[in-house]
Amino acid sequence: MNFEDRLEHRLALVGREYSKAEFPWVIGYSGGKDSSLTVKIVFEAISRLRKKRVPLHIIYCDTGVEIPVVTGFVKTTLRGIQRQAFESQIPISCHVARPELADRFFVRVIGRGYPPPTNKFRWCTDRLRIAPIQRLMNKLGDERNVVVLGVRENESEERKRTLSRNATQEAFYYRHSQSGKHRLFCPIVDFDVIDVWEGLHLLAHPSAIDVGQLAALYKKASGECPIVRDVAGSPCGQGRFGCWTCTVVRKDRAVQSLVQEGYTALAPLLGFRDWLISMRDLPEHRCSVRRNGTPGLGPLRLKSRKVALKRLLAAEAASGIRLITPPEIRAIQSLWKLDANSGSYSEDVES
Repeated sequence: MNFEDRLEHRLALVGREYSKAEFPWVIGYSGGKDSSLTVKIVFEAISRLRKKRVPLHIIYCDTGVEIPVVTGFVKTTLRGIQRQAFESQIPISCHVARPELADRFFVRVIGRGYPPPTNKFRWCTDRLRIAPIQRLMNKLGDERNVVVLGVRENESEERKRTLSRNATQEAFYYRHSQSGKHRLFCPIVDFDVIDVWEGLHLLAHPSAIDVGQLAALYKKASGECPIVRDVAGSPCGQGRFGCWTCTVVRKDRAVQSLVQEGYTALAPLLGFRDWLISMRDLPEHRCSVRRNGTPGLGPLRLKSRKVALKRLLAAEAASGIRLITPPEIRAIQSLWKLDANSGSYSEDVES
């Protein structure tokens, strides 16, 4: 079966599943290729139905530290999807989830003194992504939503194992690891990267998802060419976007490539992120007592947090991009005062 026929079968599947849905659908959208194709498939499948049963909510999580050029693309796209859904009488609403002030990256790192995330202490995912999305879903109402995700088995071996572990007897449906009431519906789970790009080009609607611009972003962020199906070559467009502050990976190839491709305003952001990695585990930047009172590498010292804020504000000025908000700065300064007045880290306090 060629890909066009497979895509038609998948559209029919999504239409059937939606037609029997009793609870709202929540579609996770990151602005990347996989979630973009998922939105296109759902939009096209439902536009073919005479009866629209339940509401659909598209949720994007703005962590506050997404790559700025990607965030701008995503928010423009969401506005366009919302407008085109209204014009097509499709019950789609678009939402942006955000972390609470106390959980934002810079409030945690520069204010509270959390060490920048590592593979062993990856605190950011729960705080910046999972919690905001869950909080927004709770506000939307019914806890038994169907969550539609653009995850694929061949993204990685880890992804494949996770999907296998949570598989159900119903094809394309998976258990939600954090909620027994939600079900995950993954309509492109068996697609490869080439399928994704071909599907994006084949489906015209919603046109608000500008595939040409999306492909250009991937090309500039990875040097790959997500345009043509070439079975003899390696898959194109496999790169992915994330937080520009990500310190889990040693090198941020996406931002590096974007800078090289002319997005020079991102260079100060890259420099700040690299500095965070360089200072993260150095004893001179860390308190000698942990928050629980035991000896060891504790939070960042107050003097280092103050240096971090100065460096961040310098990167903001050099780039011309808003990187931190006034409420975040006030929250950071309040946390500094708490630590300075507590006496717990008096040997680490410097004005």
